[in-house]
Amino acid sequence: MYRLLSFLRRIHVLLIFLILEGFALYLYAGSTTHSRARMLGVSDNIARGLYGWIAAADNFVGLGKTNRELEQRLEKLENELAAYREYHSAAQLDSIGAAAEFPYEYVVARVVRNTVNKRRNYIMVDHGTRDGVERGMAVISLDGCMVGYVESCSARNAICVSVLNTAFATSGMVAHTGDFGSISWLGDDTRTVRLSEVPKYANIARGDSILTHGSFYFPEGILIGTVEDFTVDEARASYDIDVRLGTDIAAARVVKLVKNPAAYERIKLEEEVLGTAEQK
Repeated sequence: MYRLLSFLRRIHVLLIFLILEGFALYLYAGSTTHSRARMLGVSDNIARGLYGWIAAADNFVGLGKTNRELEQRLEKLENELAAYREYHSAAQLDSIGAAAEFPYEYVVARVVRNTVNKRRNYIMVDHGTRDGVERGMAVISLDGCMVGYVESCSARNAICVSVLNTAFATSGMVAHTGDFGSISWLGDDTRTVRLSEVPKYANIARGDSILTHGSFYFPEGILIGTVEDFTVDEARASYDIDVRLGTDIAAARVVKLVKNPAAYERIKLEEEVLGTAEQK
C-alpha cells in the first residue's frame, strides 16, 4: 500500500493533467454538433488503428500454424508429383499402361539444429519414425539440391549427416558428359565440395552442373552444384574439381526427406551381410 501511494505521489501531476484533459475533451465534444462529429471521427480512427494492430498481432501469432499447413501441403504435392512422374515413365515404356511402382516418397521437415563450423557436421529435423522417416533417406533442399542423408531416427526427430561432414561421401557426375567421380568435403569452405577421380580427358568447364550419380541414398540427377574451379592430378590422371554447392547448407530452414525403398532394402541387406553399408 505504501508503494502504491508513493507511486501515485510521484505521478500525481500527470494524473491531474489527464483528468483535466479528459474533462475538457468531454465538454468540447458536447458543445456543438460539429465538435461531436469531429470527436467521433477521431475516435473511429483510433479504434481502426487498434483493431489493425490486434489483427496484425493475431496474424503473427498464427504464422507457425500457417507454416505447418504449408509444409504439409508441400509434402502432399511432392508425393503427387513423384507419383505422376513414375506413372508417366511407366506409360511410355508400357503401351497398355501397366500399374507403376512409385519408388520415392517425400517428407517435409523443419531444421531444428544445424552445425557448420565443425569437421563432422549434422542436421537435426523435427520429424521422426512416427512421421515415416527412416534411416537412409536422402535430405534435399526445397529447390531440389543435395543437403545430406538421414543417419538415425527417434520417434519425433532425425539426425542427418550433412554434406559438410568429412565422413560424407557420394557419387557425382558432370551433367552434360556423364563422367563421374567421388564427392567429398575437405572440411574448410562451407559452400564448396570436392569432386575427384573424374578422368582428365573429360570435357570440363567452369559453370558445369554436377548431379548425383548411382548414389546409395540419393535419387539420380539431384543437383549438387556447379564447377567453380578444377585442376589435373597427373599422378592419378584425373581432375580435382571444386564444386560450389547449389544451396547454402547454413541457411537451411526447411528440407525434404526422400524415401527410396529400393535403397533402404539394400542398406538393410548390406548391414546384415557385411555389418555396415559400404557405399553412399
